[in-house]
Amino acid sequence: MSLLQHIASKVSESFGRDSVPIRLLRPSYEYLLDLATGGRGYLRTINGRERFYVNPKYRGAFPGVYEPQVMEYLRTRVHAGCLSLNVGANVGVYALCLAEWSKPDGQVFAFEPNPTSRRLLEDHVSRNRCRVVVQPEAVGSRLGSATLFAAGMSGTSRLDQPNPGAGPMPHAPVTVPMTTLDYFCAQQRVSPDWVVMDIEGYEVAALQGARETVRAGRGHLGIVVEMHPELWEVSGTSRAELEELLNDLGLRLLGLSGQSDALAQDGMVALEYS
Repeated sequence: MSLLQHIASKVSESFGRDSVPIRLLRPSYEYLLDLATGGRGYLRTINGRERFYVNPKYRGAFPGVYEPQVMEYLRTRVHAGCLSLNVGANVGVYALCLAEWSKPDGQVFAFEPNPTSRRLLEDHVSRNRCRVVVQPEAVGSRLGSATLFAAGMSGTSRLDQPNPGAGPMPHAPVTVPMTTLDYFCAQQRVSPDWVVMDIEGYEVAALQGARETVRAGRGHLGIVVEMHPELWEVSGTSRAELEELLNDLGLRLLGLSGQSDALAQDGMVALEYS
């Protein structure tokens, strides 16, 4: 931690993080952080391992502890030179980690259709000078366009209708381009080593649009997906449909978030070839 961050932490502890003096001082502190680091921002360490510069105003989006079991699974498997697709990248936690683990010559394509999240993602990519290409498309089972109900920079934004689990948070409908992973990989002439996905219930559609990519990746492709079973019905799919797809693609589930049933509870899973 930098000296400026250390001093700020002590002052915040003394007054209280939500006290009036701290709220008044916060914009100045954020400005000084950028000034002190040549515009790179707040240095955040995740899970005691990965260190990234983040936008000081939104440093809370990069928590000190973040999905440690999933991070460990990926950290021990992603290696130098890997090409990764981060679908639903939000503000960039996984995108930056994937870029870090695959240095010096790896590549990450980060898909984020929410304009607010995407601007912050692009900011973080720039601050960390990493090999991440930001893609504005949503990912699904078809090409075209779709309506995204964007909830600010929240990861609860989703296609077709507001996220029922997001509570009273306002959602703004935005028309976004839609692609499939099969189409993207064919157009870019790439064969990914990793797909890391979190798209709020549309994971089944995205996997349906990645059939050829998954089949071609047997032997080298790793897949990690956030499952949202409570959103499958409103997304026009079902557990049975996903089970049929996984069986067709020869994939088995490994829960990474402590789920007793990885297809009945929210959480991250690895899809490994059987």
